[in-house]
Amino acid sequence: MATIFNDKLFGQRAFQQLVEILTPLNAFSTDISSEIRGQGDAIIVPLFGNTTTTTFTQSTTVYEQSGGLISAITVTLDKRKITPIDLTLQQLAESSSAARFDQYADQLGKSMSQAVLTDIWSLITTTNFGSAVITTASANYDRAELILARQALISAGVRGNKSFVGNLNIESALLGDDKITLALNRGDNLAIKEGNLGRLLGMDIYSSDILPSNSVSLVGFACGQDAIAVAMRNLGDYLPAGDYEAVEQFVDNETGISALYTRHWSRAQGKYFINLHCLYGYATAVTGALKVFTTPTT
Repeated sequence: MATIFNDKLFGQRAFQQLVEILTPLNAFSTDISSEIRGQGDAIIVPLFGNTTTTTFTQSTTVYEQSGGLISAITVTLDKRKITPIDLTLQQLAESSSAARFDQYADQLGKSMSQAVLTDIWSLITTTNFGSAVITTASANYDRAELILARQALISAGVRGNKSFVGNLNIESALLGDDKITLALNRGDNLAIKEGNLGRLLGMDIYSSDILPSNSVSLVGFACGQDAIAVAMRNLGDYLPAGDYEAVEQFVDNETGISALYTRHWSRAQGKYFINLHCLYGYATAVTGALKVFTTPTT
């Protein structure tokens, strides 16, 4: 394409937004890979647990006893989102710099991530995970609620990585707790300087402006990784190569989150069509490993 438009930079900018907003998926068991799969394929997401300790007794089998359990959740890649935009030659000609499209790319990534997260968060209801543990108003959250969240998870037998996800009102309330934000009590100044709560009380803390109410006035949740199984795969290129002006497969090395970026020209409409694609699936796993928080009105 003989224009100032740079597909790789534009796609990367959109993908960066996608990865940043999808970061709370790290709270769950995931099988996310750059491997190319088709819609409808099944992915096995492993779950590990049920190890027990016994008294050592000298015997011929003491080192060869059965223990632990590796179970699995089958997740079907049955969710596919697409975010489209179109560009005319006039719009491209009127832009003197490719950087002017940065905000457009941000919106592309944000829209996709909002759709994906809202879809996955739809599982988080009292029907799937039991009665709400905390019904405190978002603005009243402080260390006490985090302590209750931790206690609820440990009482339910959740071990290993634990996470807390709250809405922006909860984040604001926690940032207002000076016992949390004071650098002297945290050992760093990320909370007061960057608004980053990091880890508190043994939990990774995430905030999200995408939490749906799910008809239960959901404001947040605490979970272990086994609560929900999420799978994501790179979407294959099934169209003839000649139909594309650009094809970019993006994979985040740290999280494995992936997306497909395509652009093609329509002579009939005199436009370029740009699409961001995401292929994924999800399923409830260990229902006791997630605790729902709602407002007092629920």
